[in-house]
Formats: sequence, structure tokens, C-alpha cells
Amino acid sequence: MWSPPTSAREAAIAEPLLNVAELSSGYGPVRALWDVSVRIEEGELVTLVGGNGAGKTTLLRTLSGLLPASAGTIRFAGEDITRLPAHLRARRGIVQVPEGRQVLAPMTVEDNLRLGGYARPQGEIGAALAEMYALFNDLRLRRRDIAGHLSGGQQQMLAIARGLMARPRVLLLDEPSMGLSPILVDEVFATVERLRASGTTIFLVEQNAYRALSIADRGYVLEAGRIILEGPAASLMVNDRVKEAYLGL
Repeated sequence: MWSPPTSAREAAIAEPLLNVAELSSGYGPVRALWDVSVRIEEGELVTLVGGNGAGKTTLLRTLSGLLPASAGTIRFAGEDITRLPAHLRARRGIVQVPEGRQVLAPMTVEDNLRLGGYARPQGEIGAALAEMYALFNDLRLRRRDIAGHLSGGQQQMLAIARGLMARPRVLLLDEPSMGLSPILVDEVFATVERLRASGTTIFLVEQNAYRALSIADRGYVLEAGRIILEGPAASLMVNDRVKEAYLGL
């Protein structure tokens, strides 16, 4: 049956929010990613798992514009952003929470949050801060404290809240549970689940494959810079290769 041609706008709407095709990247002459393809729909929680040195952080840095792509394309909300500078990607809503938290230690909690919202109109900052304090009560209680004096878990919450202040359309979380005690790991994953329930689109990079896959919609497995498996998270959790290499089963 004949159907009318799809308009450019309808085609853009039909695309995933983030559509990465055959992406390669690296550091100078050293390639770290090879032909990586990833798609993330709006509202999804998608996880990327893999061992140390697999290229997970490299992928996030390439998506956020901190590293250039050497091949392939990155499309976001229907737009090719492969060559777009990092600050313009952030303004479009691609926001990365880096590995190791990287809070501004000499500054207060609230000043860290205000910096996260630097691109927002000043009239919105107060409401945005109130929203973060409602979501992260520990930050509300310590909003005047120096960020470097917070515990590791509190600093991770601050890093996530700082990212949320930028109003992300997709939040890139890089190893949020790294270096935390089991109790704090539980808290971090509970926070990620709350964000997902609120409709935040999340790309979660994690070494803790079991915890990441247990809360994700879909997942990808990265080895030596290449995607070797992908699919619904529940299917990956029962995949023999994933169980043996990443779940310790």
C-alpha cells in the first residue's frame, strides 16, 4: 500500500534520541574505539559494561565532545553533532558526570551546583537548586560546606546533581559506583533508578555489570574497543559469556 513520504521532522522524531553509528576514536595515533554503534531512546536507561581498558570512558568522552571522532557519526535529536564542540553539545543537553566525581573541592556544595547550571537563565537557578535539594537531602543539609569535605558518596551525589543542574536530555554517567562502599553503591544505584523513573534518559557506564544490568532497559558489552554483545538487559544477564566474564557466575 502506498504511503505518503515522511517529512524531515517526522524522520527526526522517528530517530533514537542518541544514535551512534560506526564510531571510532582514540588518543592521537592510538585508536581505542572501533566501529561502535549505540542507540538510546528518550526515557531509556541503557548501560555499557566492560572491563578496565575496554574503552568505556573513551566512548563517553567522544559523545560529549571531549575527544574527536576519527570515523563514524553521532546524531542527537535528529542532528549530526559529530563535529560539534563540547560546549555546544552540553547546551543541547548532552551532560557527562565524569569518572572520579571531579567536584570542585575548594568550593561549597551550592557553588558547585550553581556552576552546573551556568548556562541556565539566572531566574531559574533558585528553583533548580530547590529541586536538587529535594532530590538529595544530604546536599541540602551541607549546602554551605566545602565540597572537598564531603564523603565519597556525598561527592558522587553532588557530581550527579551538578550534572542535573544543566537540564540534560541525556545524562552520561561514568562509573558512578567506583571506589564506594557497598552501602554507598546501593545509594547510588537507588538514585539512578529514581532518575530513570522521573523520565531522565541515562547512559550508564559501569564495571559493576550485575547492578547496572539489573536496573537497565538495554545493555551493550564493550571489549577491546568493540561492541561484542547488545540486547535487552535481562537477556544479557543470562548470557553465558556475560555471566562468566562480568557477573562471576
